[in-house]
Amino acid sequence: MWREQLDYFWDGRRRLVIGCFEGAERAPPLGPRPALTLVSARDPGFEMEPTLVDVIDAARWRAGVVIVDIPLEHRFVRLLASDGGELTLLLGSERDQPPEADYRLLMTLLPEGGGAEAATFRLVPLSARGDMERLAREQTASAGPRLIWAFGQRRAFEQSANGALVARLAPARRIFPAYQSRLLLEARGLDMEASADTREAPFAIMQHWLRENGAPRAMLRLRIPDSLEESATMLGGASVALVLNQRRRLRGWMHEQKQAGEPVIDPLTFDDIREATGDACEWPDAAEGNEAIVVANLLNLLLDPDSPEADGVAVRRSVEKNGAGSGETIEIDFYGAALGDDLGLVAPAARQGDLAIAPVDPGGPLVVRLFRFEADGLVPRRLGEDDPLVEELTRRAAQFAARTNTSAAARAFAERAAGLKSRREKLVAGFNEGLARAGFSGRFSAAGLWDVFEPVQMASFVTLATQSPPPARAALQEMGAYGAYGVDPAVAAALMRGGPLAQGARVMADSRGGASLAARYAAACGAEGMTPPGLDVGSQVAALVALLQEEDMSALRAARIGLSPDAAVRRAASLAARRLADMTAVEGAVAHFEKSRDMESASALAEYLVARRAGRWISATSAPALASLVARADVAREAEQTRVAVGMSAAAAAPPPSTLAATPPPPDKPKGFLRRLFGG
Repeated sequence: MWREQLDYFWDGRRRLVIGCFEGAERAPPLGPRPALTLVSARDPGFEMEPTLVDVIDAARWRAGVVIVDIPLEHRFVRLLASDGGELTLLLGSERDQPPEADYRLLMTLLPEGGGAEAATFRLVPLSARGDMERLAREQTASAGPRLIWAFGQRRAFEQSANGALVARLAPARRIFPAYQSRLLLEARGLDMEASADTREAPFAIMQHWLRENGAPRAMLRLRIPDSLEESATMLGGASVALVLNQRRRLRGWMHEQKQAGEPVIDPLTFDDIREATGDACEWPDAAEGNEAIVVANLLNLLLDPDSPEADGVAVRRSVEKNGAGSGETIEIDFYGAALGDDLGLVAPAARQGDLAIAPVDPGGPLVVRLFRFEADGLVPRRLGEDDPLVEELTRRAAQFAARTNTSAAARAFAERAAGLKSRREKLVAGFNEGLARAGFSGRFSAAGLWDVFEPVQMASFVTLATQSPPPARAALQEMGAYGAYGVDPAVAAALMRGGPLAQGARVMADSRGGASLAARYAAACGAEGMTPPGLDVGSQVAALVALLQEEDMSALRAARIGLSPDAAVRRAASLAARRLADMTAVEGAVAHFEKSRDMESASALAEYLVARRAGRWISATSAPALASLVARADVAREAEQTRVAVGMSAAAAAPPPSTLAATPPPPDKPKGFLRRLFGG
C-alpha cells in the first residue's frame, strides 16, 4: 500500500517532501505513484480552515520527489488517493513521538568514483532503540567523502480511533553538516568574587586595586551550531568589536578643555605602568593601543590568539562539551572593557537570523549585536539603523574580513573547510549540467545558506525541468525557473500546464500563509482575490479546475468578476463578463440612466466601476444583474438612435420647398372703352 511505502519529511515549518528513496526495504515494492490530493487543517477533524494545498498527478511525479507547502499554523495534512486510500500526517515535535518511533536518515551522496552521474539519495532506516543521533552520526561517518548532506527525522505509524492510518512526523534535522551557520551570543554573568592575589604594587592605589581584584571581566559565549570548519565562512566574515566609550568621552572632554585653555590630564600608558612596576612583562587588563574602537576578525583570532589585532580581547574555544549536533562554543573575553563600554560582534554581510543574542534578541541592524557593560552586568543594546557607530564598525570589520591568515593552522583549517565546500560544488555542478542540457540559462550556486531540504529540492527541480515536455519547460523558465519553484512548487507545477490565465504569470510568496492552491494560482496569474474565501475543499478543487481549463477565465479576470465553484453560476457570470468587459459601454450605460433619471441603476453600475478601478472583485452572482442593466441601456440607446434615424429619414424624404417666384395675380378686367372694345 502506498501509504506506508512512500517517505515523508517535514522541515518543522511549512514544507513537506514526499518521495520514495532508495535504501529502505519495501515489502511489497511500491508500484506506480498514486494520484494524490493534499488537504490541510488546524484540527484533526479537518473542520477548521480546511485548505487544498496540492494536487499531485503524473506530471508532478515526473520530479521524482514532490515538494509541498502547507499553511504555517496547520499541523494536520490528509493525503487522499484516487483509489480511495487515505493517510493523515500529524506534524508535531520530538516529544510527541511515541517510544517506538523509528528514525529515517536521508543522505545526499556524490556518485561513486567521482563519475559524471547525478548525485544519489540513500535512505537509512534506524531502529527505534538506541541513541538516534549517535547512530545517525555513525552512518554519515561511514559514508566517507561522498557525503554532501544528510538530515533525519522520527516518524511513527498508528491507527486513529476510527481506524484510519496516521503518520506522526517530527521536524527533520540536518545531521551533516551539523546545522546552518548562525552566531548566537550569550552574556556570561559578572564574577564579583575577589580571588587571592599575592602581588605587590609600588603605589597605594594600585595595591588597593589588586586587593579588590580589579574590575569584573566582561565575557561573552558565542554558540555556533556547526563545527568551526563548517562555519569558516561565517566566522571569517565576523569580527569582535569593543567600543571604549570611557576613552571616547575622555577624548571629548580633553578637546573641550584645550579649546577653553584649561588644563588636561595625561592618561597612563602601558610603558608608564611597566616602568613603575619594574616588570617589562606587565600586562594590565586594558587595551594597549590608543584607539577608542577595537575591531578584530573572529576567525583570525581563533587561529592566532596572539594576533596584534586582539587588543583588549581574547578568544578561545570552550572546553565545555556540547551534545551531538549542538556545534561548538567560543568564549570571548573583553578584558579591556570598562563600565559603560559596548562590546559584541559585527558581521558586514550578515543576513536575517545570522547574528542574534540569547535569550531575547534586542533587534536592530542585522550586521551588529552589542552589549553595554553596566554595573550589574552586560545588557543587550539595540542600535538604530542610522547610528553612526554601525557604519564605523561595519567599515572596520569589512577591512579585517579582507585579510587572510596564512599560518599553518589557518591552512589546515582552510583545507578541511575546502573539502566540505568542494563536495557541495560538485553536487551543484552536476545539477547545472542537467539544466544546461535542458536549455535553462539559470544556474545553482554552492555559496550561501541552504535550507534543510535544499539538495532534495534542487534535484526535484532539475528532474522536473529535464523530464517535462518543451512547452512546460519553456513556461517554467519564463516564470522564473528555480526561483519560482522554490517559492511555491505546487503553483509553479500548475503554471507549467498552461491555461487561459498562465501567460505572463509570476509565482509570489503567500504572505498570509494560508491560501488554497486555487487562490495562490489565481494570485500568480494576476487575479489575486478572484477565488472567494471560505470555500470547502470540494469547491476549492472545482475552482482550481476551472482556473486551469476554462477559457472564460480571462473574461472574468478582465471584468473583475469573482470565481464561483458552481458551474451554472460560473457560466452565467462568464456571459455577463463579455458585456461588462467594455468599460466604455458601462460608462455609457451610467450616463444613459442618469439622463433618464434612473438613479438606482446608474448608482449600481457606478459602484461597479469604482470597485473595478480599485482592483476589487464583485461576486459571480451579482454580475448578470449588472450585465442586464448595460444591455437595457444599450437597447434604450439603440431605440433612441433608431427614432432619431427614422426622423431624419422622414425629413429627408419630404419634398423640398419651391424656389420659384410666386404666380402674379390676374390683371384687372378692362373698364370703359377698353372693356367694350375687348369685351368683358
